[in-house]
Amino acid sequence: MGLPKMKKNTLWSVVLIACLIVVVGIGLSQLLSKEKGSTSVERTGEKAGETAAAAGAPDVLQNAAAAEKLVQPLANPLTVVKKRIKGMSARNIKRSLKYLTKVTHVAGTDGAEELGDWIHNKWRRGGFDKVEKKGYDALLSYPSTKPNERNKVELLDFDEEMDEFVTIYENTPEELDPTVNNDEVMQAYNAYAKAGVVTGDLVYVNYCRVDDFIQLRYSNVSVEGKIAICRAGTIFRGDKAKNAAHFGCIGLLFYSEPDILAQLWNLPKYPESEYIPETGIQRGSLMLNNGDVQTPGYPSLDGMYRIPVEDVDLPSIPVQPISQVDARYLMRRMAGQEVDQFQWQGFLPNVTYRYGPGFVNKTEKVRLSVYNKLEVRKVYNIIGTIYGRTEPDRYVLIGNHRDAWVYGAIDPSGGTAIMMEIADVFGTLKKKMNWRPRRTLIFCSWAAEEFGLIGSNEFMEDYGRIMGMRAVAYLNLEILVQGNYSMEASSSPNMKEALYEAARMVPDPDGSDDSLYDLWKDRQLFNQLHGRDAPPRVGTLGGGSDYASFVGQCGVSSMNAIYMPDPMRAMYAVYPVYHTRYETFHLVRDIVDPDFIYHKTMGQFYASLMLIMSNSKILPFNCRDYSDDLANQFKILNESHGAAIREQNIDLSPLSNIIDELKEATKLFHQRMNFIDTAQPLEVRRANDQLMMFERAFIDPVGLPGRPYTRNVVYAFSKQNRYSSAKFPGIVDTMYQLINSDEPDPKLWTVIRQQISTVTHAIRSAIYTLEPYHVTE
Repeated sequence: MGLPKMKKNTLWSVVLIACLIVVVGIGLSQLLSKEKGSTSVERTGEKAGETAAAAGAPDVLQNAAAAEKLVQPLANPLTVVKKRIKGMSARNIKRSLKYLTKVTHVAGTDGAEELGDWIHNKWRRGGFDKVEKKGYDALLSYPSTKPNERNKVELLDFDEEMDEFVTIYENTPEELDPTVNNDEVMQAYNAYAKAGVVTGDLVYVNYCRVDDFIQLRYSNVSVEGKIAICRAGTIFRGDKAKNAAHFGCIGLLFYSEPDILAQLWNLPKYPESEYIPETGIQRGSLMLNNGDVQTPGYPSLDGMYRIPVEDVDLPSIPVQPISQVDARYLMRRMAGQEVDQFQWQGFLPNVTYRYGPGFVNKTEKVRLSVYNKLEVRKVYNIIGTIYGRTEPDRYVLIGNHRDAWVYGAIDPSGGTAIMMEIADVFGTLKKKMNWRPRRTLIFCSWAAEEFGLIGSNEFMEDYGRIMGMRAVAYLNLEILVQGNYSMEASSSPNMKEALYEAARMVPDPDGSDDSLYDLWKDRQLFNQLHGRDAPPRVGTLGGGSDYASFVGQCGVSSMNAIYMPDPMRAMYAVYPVYHTRYETFHLVRDIVDPDFIYHKTMGQFYASLMLIMSNSKILPFNCRDYSDDLANQFKILNESHGAAIREQNIDLSPLSNIIDELKEATKLFHQRMNFIDTAQPLEVRRANDQLMMFERAFIDPVGLPGRPYTRNVVYAFSKQNRYSSAKFPGIVDTMYQLINSDEPDPKLWTVIRQQISTVTHAIRSAIYTLEPYHVTE
């Protein structure tokens, strides 16, 4: 018996009810699934926050929440990447800096390794594809820890009754810092200063430059067998020690001058301001060579040959930094004629600056005792990698050193705190959104930079052949924020336009509608003084930081930037408490950048530059800027030394002509770049390889005269001052030797001829790198 027939309306009602039940069921299922997913993300964020808090790390809940939004499908991921960079957290940077400055972390000590492990763990959990802890054995230098072997400076007087010299004054250690509780600070010293005890008369040598010793000779002031005292600054302290020994001094003291404005206006000192208190002592290394000095040219790994310590080129005299208190005490007692040049006048209160030698009381002498010890210790680089999606074999590197002489709140920890936030941005994008840049990103926390760029140099000696083929650019962070006025930058000339582009992507930290680029341009001193609207000046790189090995050994285009104070209000190039125990978290939080606005700005700038370098289809290098800069540098060389060179029948025209050819070659190359078919991967790759390899052409495998491991023949740090840059360094350094020698070696003119040929050949090689791969009609 069949079912009774249903009416038509009744049938349609049943169908509609069934559809409604299905729709409601699907909706409830999606709602429950969404709630479950949200709960999972929240729990993941909570767990990440708990783990970070346990490690003393910044709060990552904000980043987890941002990452949750990134999981959703997006039409333009790059828009979200830029938005994430713009939303970088000043709060995170502040918290990272607080953690990084909680203990002293001299290279090779437990404090430095603790921070390395913290960075390693953060990157390993933060979405990186690979994180490595790579160790190297390095010859380091430390003061003795024995109670009776404290480095010291004494004033002695001859006691006739005792028939011997007795101590009437001994230098005092730095006062404890009232802003920190940790007083386990290594005594002030100069790394690699020769251990020994010397006694003699004191002589004032200004900044201890070669020119200063020549001036003393003109003034009939003898320095042979004397202990020199000099002011910190102007040139690298290691060059000071070299010069003092070369001119016959048996020891060297140096001190930090009071700031002139602080003196004139009676400004407060630290902890109320950034100005150095009179007990402050600037530490630092005297090493003139980069990397581990026992394994030059090769990484200091297990099994590598190490030059015996006695055969290593180290400072040959005892050297010790002292405070203003001690310098004033000694210099007020000095005899001799008053200094007769303004450039020699200092600002120690109630001191008449005299050359010496010796003291008014002729029986008084200075005794310098240095008990430094040499020791091989393992130091560690932390290297984190996020592989590129399209060109994983092309690397954009960013790095900063980790070690500090004490707390290092500005040098280097401010840069490290910023790098940690940049790493969090890119790591979160990869981890939560599966976004990768076109090229590989490599984050580097270098070890033992303060001792002589050891970590970065050993890395380049270890991986130099790979970096020579694959490294696109190196971005260096170190002293990133020491003021709140405007940015300054230095770079390889071909990176200048990329720096401008990155600065245009960053908002004005002072809150206007302008960009960081506009602020940088408008506050440039040249534009202000002359009413001009010129692009911001980008300087050339010296040798004072970790970019030196990238530029000098492999020709990897590099850059460095810093946020500076107003030059009209702060008459110093480097913040006054540099390398002292007063470089603390308090200094940054309460004085330099209380809201960490400028730290965030520099983070946005570096992250934007990293994005540009790693994600642009065509590398943002402009070779024309390089050729223009070389033309300007040749003009300076010709004006300074051209006449003297031509007097020796040495022809500079081959160098001049090849620079003209380079200008034409770079012009034609960039014209051809306008017609590249960017839809063709091989064509893009060929063009990028030419751009990347252009600066490699300036690397000479023989190296510079007397500097075989510094190989860039057009840009290198100066042989007279590693802080500054030398252009055509082989020529300029040799001319300096000829000019400043009493009896110049005629063979040095042969070196000049050779170096002109070497540079000419290098520039010709650069032209070859830009030539088209195919025959043009």
